[in-house]
Amino acid sequence: MRIARSSFFAAAVWSGALAAALVPSSRAAAQAVCPDPIPLALTTVLTTDLALLGVQPRNGLQQAADDINAGAGIAGKKIKLTVEDTGTSGAGALNALNRVLEGKPLLVYSSMISPQVFTQTELIKKAELPFIVGATNGRITDQGTSWLFRIHVHDGQLAEMLPTYVVNTLKKTKPATLVVADDFGLGAQKGINATFDRLGVKTVANESYAPSDKDMTSQLLSIKDKGADAVVIFGRPAEVTIIMKKIKELGLSYLVVGNASVAAPTTLANLTADEADGAVAIGGMIPQFGADPAPKEWAAKMLTRFKVPADNFAVAYYDSLFLLKQIIEKVGCDKDAIRKELSGTKDFKGMLISYVADQKGDLAHKAGIYRLKGKTPELTGTISEAGF
Repeated sequence: MRIARSSFFAAAVWSGALAAALVPSSRAAAQAVCPDPIPLALTTVLTTDLALLGVQPRNGLQQAADDINAGAGIAGKKIKLTVEDTGTSGAGALNALNRVLEGKPLLVYSSMISPQVFTQTELIKKAELPFIVGATNGRITDQGTSWLFRIHVHDGQLAEMLPTYVVNTLKKTKPATLVVADDFGLGAQKGINATFDRLGVKTVANESYAPSDKDMTSQLLSIKDKGADAVVIFGRPAEVTIIMKKIKELGLSYLVVGNASVAAPTTLANLTADEADGAVAIGGMIPQFGADPAPKEWAAKMLTRFKVPADNFAVAYYDSLFLLKQIIEKVGCDKDAIRKELSGTKDFKGMLISYVADQKGDLAHKAGIYRLKGKTPELTGTISEAGF
């Protein structure tokens, strides 16, 4: 793993890359033979209690499409983005995908909801369409299809990054884990412990809780009794909120280092500044909380337009459309050629990180490190997956 500090230079590079992307060269325009408009599609959750999460891909892609269309388009052609609501079920996700396929899209996006992406992948393989997703289950890119690409860091990467930060940066020697007892949490716990083992550190406690639990007192006290100096938590915002409140209530002093749920808006909205202060979240890059002005300005524009704060997923999907623009202007609207170019992505500069494709189709290999100052996340640096 490599840890680096965020800088103003990164924003300047991104701004320059964005400006260049909006004006294609005549050579690229000549190569791109595409319908007008170029049809793209997205399936995501736009209703039910997951809508606040599901709108982020739509908002990021819609803003990118509008920014590109306001310029020269893609090789002189406009983008048409079709969006279908999946609801929360696998059947809904499959039905939404079938609906968008009727429009013969050049490429399909899906959301960060992993079970839905698993449901859709087989149909994508049959359709032989490039498929870009933000889903965070580590196994998403293990499904054996060369058409699927992921643009956001995943749980398997975080299971390496969190322990690495705890040991190498924080110098903690007696960590514990506390995770939700389902595939999401228990899978992460296994990976977290494997990383601690590689780093030569043994966890003093490994606790879990049921997704429906409302009181984790016994687990937290067990962690205290075993002398932990830090606890790595892996859960969803509602659960993480309960944990952080209880830590403060019990007067526990160990440091909390967790996945992105620690700094999620829904978590922070339900904590006091005292309950949140000092915890660390590691996850996808959030545009509002760094020193660089360009991402902050973009986030302000997104909030004004969509009335929802842009998050790490909105950034990733926004970046991905500019990556696609670059590819189409190189190889045209040939689906297989686009797939091959996505597979060969090297150092594409996005808003906050650069994207590099690995052999599985994962494009994102860097996460942000956010320490809570009261209820405000502050970007203290980044951490990269080993080898990137």
